[in-house]
Amino acid sequence: MKEQPFLADNPISRSLLVRVWIVCALGLFIDGFDLYITSVAEPFFQRDLHIAPAWLGVVQAAAPIGAALGAVLIGRVTDHLGRKAMLVQNFILFVVAALLSAFSWNIYALCAFRFLVGFGIGADYPICAAYLAEMSPRQSRGKLMASAMFINCLASPIGVGIAYLIFSIHHELDVWRYMFAFGALPALVTLIIRYRLPESFIWKINRRLRSGKQEKLKTEYRKLFSHNYLKATIALCLCWFLMDISYYGVGLFTPAILGALHLGDGGSLMSNASTIIESTLFVNAFVAFGAFLSIFAIDRMPRVSLQKSGFLLSFIGLLVLAVSSHFHAQLVVPLVFAGFIIFN
Repeated sequence: MKEQPFLADNPISRSLLVRVWIVCALGLFIDGFDLYITSVAEPFFQRDLHIAPAWLGVVQAAAPIGAALGAVLIGRVTDHLGRKAMLVQNFILFVVAALLSAFSWNIYALCAFRFLVGFGIGADYPICAAYLAEMSPRQSRGKLMASAMFINCLASPIGVGIAYLIFSIHHELDVWRYMFAFGALPALVTLIIRYRLPESFIWKINRRLRSGKQEKLKTEYRKLFSHNYLKATIALCLCWFLMDISYYGVGLFTPAILGALHLGDGGSLMSNASTIIESTLFVNAFVAFGAFLSIFAIDRMPRVSLQKSGFLLSFIGLLVLAVSSHFHAQLVVPLVFAGFIIFN
């Protein structure tokens, strides 16, 4: 007997909703995983490819720049081609780019392939978010979205943990290649699962309604910048933009910051790497902890109030990090760890 839809406003079965959530959550996890494993791989590919400090910033910026372009360009394409189609096609690009990153032969190739990885990541965020939101019941949409983002935040400590495991097995300078290549493995599995999902029913309905009415659609987009919505549009975009500057600006360079504190034994890169990776794993675990708490808070607190508390704690954490160097030398390391924990 066919399973009946369990919600009046969302005609999909519970089992299908679970599959949709798993696929979207896995997609968001892989996106975060590949970004954060770069922070651990950084000292290895810097030394292996003889990258100057100025170029190191370019390499780390390549993926976020690609992500920004991917989100802007592919989000609109997804409205035309469909959620499922882009879920599949975008992840094909991601898998190929992740593998190519592992085979980079110089700084220019690495920048180009990390840009493509970032492009796929940036595109996947709006695709997954739109697909999950459109396939979720209204009364539990917030919790489902928050729990998917929790899986995304789990990518930070898990990515660092897997990087540490790879480093433990392959204790060589080219270990960064294996770290990058590993990101393609879960992406390939997720890609296979995505083929079995149906198209978003809301997208299909809207597609029929929009047929021959493109001018009306443009009018709807313009409403976001009208007098009634302009303040909210700017505020939302600025909040996300400023959050990402600090989140990725700090997150992508966490091992470098901790390494500057001389947490290792003062020996070579390879001998210090374990201590730095372990410290990064510890502070990054609090990203997942904060996201986990939001699952329970998101339906109990107003959305804006929850966001305000998150920004306030982030500000306090960064302030502690900023002023830590002005204290006694014995307090610097504890303050840096406290700042990371509060911020994350």
